[in-house]
Order: sequence, then structure tokens, then C-alpha cells
Amino acid sequence: MEKLSLRQKLSKRLNELVTSYHRMRGCDIGENTKISRSALIDRAHPRGVHIGKNCRVLIEAWVLAHDYSRGALEGKSMWCDTYIGDNCVIGGRSMIMPGVRIGSHVYVGGGSIVTRDVPDHCIVAGNPARIVRRGTVISDKGQIVVPGEKA
Repeated sequence: MEKLSLRQKLSKRLNELVTSYHRMRGCDIGENTKISRSALIDRAHPRGVHIGKNCRVLIEAWVLAHDYSRGALEGKSMWCDTYIGDNCVIGGRSMIMPGVRIGSHVYVGGGSIVTRDVPDHCIVAGNPARIVRRGTVISDKGQIVVPGEKA
């Protein structure tokens, strides 16, 4: 087993604290999931956020589970459930809109805005996010193992 430096140990401990904080607020977060300190997990309705195991939510990403504007206008509840499957990576400064379901082994490109459900094993990017590749496999550590084919 590889010996960790002091900086790596502190970083690991800090990440565990951030994830524990979100769990304490009511988020459903799977094991071995890492959330950046600057990521914004819905503060109005944290119980609506469900993140699978072995996921990575990177710097300044937003995961939302409430929608004040559309809920009030359409007569629906403003509280939604947002689901992220296992082995997913949510890229930096991307945004997952309320009520979206993201499948397992999905990589959301940085700066993307996910407005619709995303199937398993794909890479999405853009505003709004569109499928770029299909058939991808992501490891437990958030690395793309099989890049898949262009969509």
C-alpha cells in the first residue's frame, strides 16, 4: 500500500467531512462518493438529492432538487427528486436541473446544463447537455475505462 503525504491525508479527511455534512443535511449519498467543497448541493431541498456510489461531483457543480418557478405555475410541487447513478462524474461548473435522472457510468462534461434524463453508459456535454458518446465505462475512481462510440 502506498504511503500518503500529509497533504493527501488532509485532503482525504476534508473530503470525508464535506460528504458527511451533506449526508447530515439529508442527501442520499452512496459510499466512496466524493463531493468538492465548492460544489452546491441543493440547500432548499437536500432530501431530494440522491447520488449513487463511486461518484465524483467536481468543483462548483450544482445539483438542484427544487424548482420555484415551474412548480408554482404548472400547479405541481416545487420539490423534485434528482437522481445520479453509480460511477458518475459531474464535471466542473456543470448544472443538474431539478427532477433529472442520470444513469450509471455517465460523465457530464464541464459547464454542461443537464435538463433531461440521461441513459446509462454515456458522455454528455453542452448547453443543454446532449449525448456525445455511448457505451462508456467509468471506473470506481472516476476514470473513463472504455470511451465508447460517438453518438
